[in-house]
Amino acid sequence: MSKRITQHNTLNSLAIARLAVLVGAVVFFVHNQTSGEVPATTQGRDTAASRSADKTETPNQVLAKRLSKVLDTTQPPLQEVVEIAERDGLDAAVARIRELHQQAPERPVFPHGLAPRDPEKIITVADGVIQGGWRFGKREPYPVAIPIDWAANPYNDRGWRMWLNAWRVLEPILAAYDESGDKRYLKFANGIALDWIDQHIIAENSNAFTWYDMAIGRRALLLGKLIDANLRTDVLSNERLLLLFKAARRHATELHGEDKIAWHSNHGIYQLVGLLSLGMSTPELSGVQDFKPFAKQGLCKLISQHFSDEGIHLEHSPFYHVALINTLGLLIERGLIDDDATLKLFQLARRNIAWMCHPHGDLIRAGDGDQTQAAARIMYADDPQLQYVLSEGKSGTQPPTNHQIFKESGYAVFRGSWEHRPWREAPYLFFSAAFHSRTHKHADDFTFEWSEQGRSLLIDSGRYSYKYDHPNRQYVESTRAHNTVEIDGRNFSRYTNDAFGSAIVAGGESDGAYFVTAEVNRTRFFKTHHKRTLVFHPGRWLVVIDHLTSPETHDFAQCFHFGPELMFHHTSPGGVAARLPNSKTVLNVLSLSPSDAVTATLIRGQTEPRMQGWTSLAANRMTPNYALELRTSGNDVRYITVLALTGPQANLQPVPVLEDQDPHNLQVRWQANGAFQGFDLHEDESGLSLKLLSPPALTAEKPGSATR
Repeated sequence: MSKRITQHNTLNSLAIARLAVLVGAVVFFVHNQTSGEVPATTQGRDTAASRSADKTETPNQVLAKRLSKVLDTTQPPLQEVVEIAERDGLDAAVARIRELHQQAPERPVFPHGLAPRDPEKIITVADGVIQGGWRFGKREPYPVAIPIDWAANPYNDRGWRMWLNAWRVLEPILAAYDESGDKRYLKFANGIALDWIDQHIIAENSNAFTWYDMAIGRRALLLGKLIDANLRTDVLSNERLLLLFKAARRHATELHGEDKIAWHSNHGIYQLVGLLSLGMSTPELSGVQDFKPFAKQGLCKLISQHFSDEGIHLEHSPFYHVALINTLGLLIERGLIDDDATLKLFQLARRNIAWMCHPHGDLIRAGDGDQTQAAARIMYADDPQLQYVLSEGKSGTQPPTNHQIFKESGYAVFRGSWEHRPWREAPYLFFSAAFHSRTHKHADDFTFEWSEQGRSLLIDSGRYSYKYDHPNRQYVESTRAHNTVEIDGRNFSRYTNDAFGSAIVAGGESDGAYFVTAEVNRTRFFKTHHKRTLVFHPGRWLVVIDHLTSPETHDFAQCFHFGPELMFHHTSPGGVAARLPNSKTVLNVLSLSPSDAVTATLIRGQTEPRMQGWTSLAANRMTPNYALELRTSGNDVRYITVLALTGPQANLQPVPVLEDQDPHNLQVRWQANGAFQGFDLHEDESGLSLKLLSPPALTAEKPGSATR
């Protein structure tokens, strides 16, 4: 109640301010503007000198002087507007601005979360916002009746607060206006935007996300659209229209400069997109001749830095890779980007999405991703190979190989034959060994996801939310929440100084199986060299080999996280198993280490003494799932763990690996119903080679050639 009382008190003062705008010759529109960049601490405050000057000048002269500081008077037509203002006043000046502006094509809204862009859906969503409030994700609708409490935090959610202040509520409203031309949508959008401007630019209120980098960039996009639309209609009064210009100038100030941009994250991309779009939507704005090329050049530079030469977004998240491709596609579609290098990068990065989708349709969740169907998030799917994957092989062009190793970027992907049917049941393995920055980086080095028979077997922890102090967020970021090895109960370093780029050193295929190896030398928290090799025989088994060495003794836990539907039980001291639902197939997990060397523990939905056995499939939700911890200790430890798909009567028995075996010539063996299975790994100066033990006849086409 106290927040709402505060808001009403604020609005009382704002009502006075609004009245002053109407009778005071747009005092607020041009208050203390300069043609250069104005420090935020001085904007909106009169100086004694300016007040004194105003008393000696006519209202038209005051208006002209201030217009000359907010309009780009290097353009002769806009200098003419200033002269009209001094001679004939506000209405005549704005009429000339409208006349000039309408000579250019109308700028459509630049949406963020409206894929697929279905016109009927957009109208439905917009009407829902107007009638029932703004719905973000699966939250209850939030009322958007003016005055809005822009500092509200009803869900204790940083992301929700940021998007509220980024005006995301306006996206479906303005998109509906573009679709229908119905002015009631524009009137509604104006009311919300001007409420924010009145509270934060006129009254100078502030909250944690008022001038947050991402929020400024997103607002700038929508602010430019609002100005463009209002210059083409009579919906808004001239005084309030010019207040939008004042806000645009402030946003340009907050976005123009090397020190203003978050060059290290995708937020910088959205900042520059906002600035560039603002310049293209409001070419009348002061400083546009400087900030528009700055934004365009900076955007191309930043995009090239955020993607590897292989066309992989370097923020450790396929979820955000898709988001950035959607943004780039919109930029290209709207004509904001047209240079050849960025166009080629977009085409390559868009094609790579084909490797980030499970055959059952879900997008990989590693690095802050929710469980979602890839097709529902992809706005630009017109690459032939991507179309082949999304259409389940019904259209497009089949990729030339069954695997792809992005050695520079830190991803490796393997799958069964493209001819596998049913499509969604094809085998698939995604491996991540990347650390380029802190952005969306979990403490998950060497984690992987695995799916077979239409379901995810080994899964990621997900995103939960960006409430970084919440125990659930801290858990999903932790090492133990991923399919990797925890050391001494601590997380891997995510300090930027410890970033290693890509740790992949080898990979390829042989005998119908795939392999990938990554290694890193950890110095922070524990001095340990970690080498992991995955050997994958699609449809049959996956073997995970971890070799950890250190001058000191450590406690290790090799962790595996299984799909929530899988119900595991112990089969031996070092083995567990679960039947796949509605199937005769059993997933067996078996350690090949001596039974007295490794302790196997199954955990599901544990909260004490620490969280374990959880995954976040959707924002702000946690789902229990089985986790397996294989624990041991020492200073030279080798895990070899088999995950085999068998019939219900299979009897798997370990053939322990000898401790003194040459690590460069590793023989891995186990028994299934009395028959030996396994492979040999040989490593020399030429690289790593794989040889299966008596490989069975292949029923699918042999995968592509080796990559080393």
